Amino acid sequence: MASPELALATPIQMRDNAFVSRPKVDTPPVASSASTETPLAELIARGKAGDPAALEALYRRYKTALFNLAYRYAFDRATAEDLLQEIFLKVFTHLDDVQRVETFTAWVFRIALNTCYSHLRGKRIEIEKGMPLSEVEGTRHEARVEAEENDYRRPLDEAIAALAPRLREVFLLHDVEGFKHEEIARLLGLSVGTSKSQLFKARLRIREILKARRAC
Repeated sequence: MASPELALATPIQMRDNAFVSRPKVDTPPVASSASTETPLAELIARGKAGDPAALEALYRRYKTALFNLAYRYAFDRATAEDLLQEIFLKVFTHLDDVQRVETFTAWVFRIALNTCYSHLRGKRIEIEKGMPLSEVEGTRHEARVEAEENDYRRPLDEAIAALAPRLREVFLLHDVEGFKHEEIARLLGLSVGTSKSQLFKARLRIREILKARRAC
């Protein structure tokens, strides 16, 4: 198949990422409702054969949801852009491993979550090794300033970022990306009951954080 680096070259523009607060009811989490959209199975097959147009179509189909996910872990737009590129590099590199189209979306999100976790672990190591506090605070300040245009969303983003990792995972996958509990259970290796319980706890915790900050 074609080099994944080529698939992520200049024809793909990153500047049009947009936040998605909640998917429409009964709409697949990342798929377009347009009747003319190329079937996912066809894009995967063509992508395996090295078709650059198919790889770009896959990128455009998933980029917004994955950017949102990365941003809520990185809390910084530039870092989220880098994570998005890394995620797609891994997806395209291992595209030949895909056997079933039905599990492709879950597989992509699993790669995304693992990539975000690796980034967070790396940041913790840097801080533990003595990264200047001013550098860390500067990054967070820049993120807050950049988000001024979306000020109404900032308290919620910060509340989500404050959740425990598993609560944040379930909340983002269910309430932001629109996955069902059965899908989340398979994706994260949980029972359906645990997924529902974690979502309830996440929502409750977010409400507590927002109330404490007088944001609602």
